[in-house]
Formats: sequence, C-alpha cells, structure tokens
Amino acid sequence: MKLGKGKLALMVVVTVAALAISSVPAPLVAQSVGMRVAIPFDFHVGNKTLPAGDYIVYKQGDTIQLSDSNGHSAFVLSNAVKNPTVNAENQLVFSRYGEESFLSEVRWLGYSDARGVIKSTNEIALAKAFSGTSVLSAGLAK
Repeated sequence: MKLGKGKLALMVVVTVAALAISSVPAPLVAQSVGMRVAIPFDFHVGNKTLPAGDYIVYKQGDTIQLSDSNGHSAFVLSNAVKNPTVNAENQLVFSRYGEESFLSEVRWLGYSDARGVIKSTNEIALAKAFSGTSVLSAGLAK
C-alpha cells in the first residue's frame, strides 16, 4: 500500500509525539497533577491572605496556584530555585516575620529544582523591619 506524502508526514509526527510523551519522566507528570498539603496556620501568597486548611497546589509554567475546598485560592509567580531536599516528601516552605507567614517555596519529590515564590511588596517591607525570619513547612495532607 502506498502512502501519500501528507499521510507519511502525519505518521512521522504522531510517532515522534508518542515517543516524546512516553519518554517524559514520571515526576514531571506527577508535578502537574497537584500536591495536597495541610497548612496549620493562616498565610500569605503574594498579596492574598489564606486561612489554615488543606490545599491543592498546582504548577503551571511559572505560576503556582493554591486552592481549598472552601473556595479560597491564590495565584503567584515563581522562579526555579535549587531543591535542597530532592528525595524528601513534597513540601511548602514559608518565611515568617513576626506573626505573618508567607509562602516562599514549593518543593516536589524527585526534582532538583523547586519553585521560589516572588516576594510581594508587603513581604519585602516586613523583611526589612524584622532582623530574622523563621522557616515553617507544611507536608502532605493525610
């Protein structure tokens, strides 16, 4: 059976796409699924304040999205940073200034890069006012 140039080109494209998808490492696929975390304190994401609770965290490009089942959600820009805990569990890292907690990093199991959250103007002002910060983390929700 003879294939026309158009059908042959389509078969090549489909084959290359199938090979590309099948060669994607499992953690890359898992990262887009969403991480479920329990956060036991109120916190800031960008310029938004969210209450304590169970959240789903998604990464889409350079954006991190958090949402809970009560309609609370926030989006924030992020950039790639080194993940110091590549083989640890998924986790969120927060910077704390006085009583205020800000999401600062999102880490996925098996990734050498984490996502560092871009600081809001409010966080920058608090960081200047406080001499030190403490770091808090929230792990997987049960």
